[in-house]
Amino acid sequence: MNNKYQIKYKFPTNLEYNRLFKSVGWDFRTDDKINAIRENSIFTVCVYLKNKIVGMARVVGDGCYFTVYDVVVRTEYQNNGIGAILLNEIISWYKSFEDDDTYLYLGASKNREKFYEQFGFIARPYGDVGAGMKYDPDYKKLN
Repeated sequence: MNNKYQIKYKFPTNLEYNRLFKSVGWDFRTDDKINAIRENSIFTVCVYLKNKIVGMARVVGDGCYFTVYDVVVRTEYQNNGIGAILLNEIISWYKSFEDDDTYLYLGASKNREKFYEQFGFIARPYGDVGAGMKYDPDYKKLN
């Protein structure tokens, strides 16, 4: 790992969260929504450069099923290994308790699947596992 980056195992401040998301074109969230997200995240890792957040990822889970959310790296810092740092930290955390009855999932953004495959994630559908799905009852109306 590059020594210039600092890894912190904490949820970012609400301002950091929104600035990070805005940097990649994601939606602004209210303080109440961010506080709920923080409360329901069981593991969060952030990468800082000179005390400025440049990336984060978090995990939500119930003790058996775990899902990675919000893998985000500021646009100007992408392709510098920060995403790999985030994923490696999450995988290391998960492996510390993984057993035959725990599962780690994530929903990759379109055309980002190859990035996650290098860490051992498998695109769905495969084998007897169907595609990941999102609830969106208005989708048919738009297409």
